Amino acid sequence: MKNTPVLNNKLPLVAIDKNLDKLRDKVMFPEKLEKANKMLLTANLPKNKHVN
Repeated sequence: MKNTPVLNNKLPLVAIDKNLDKLRDKVMFPEKLEKANKMLLTANLPKNKHVN
């Protein structure tokens, strides 16, 4: 049990590439986004009973 890794470290497990920031506001698939938004507007979602 001496060689078991410590899981309580605070280092991130995944390194995120900073070059992805340039794609933050760019819409990659505008047709699919438009279709998804239309589906969300016409979907019959259940009412939320826990509204404050």
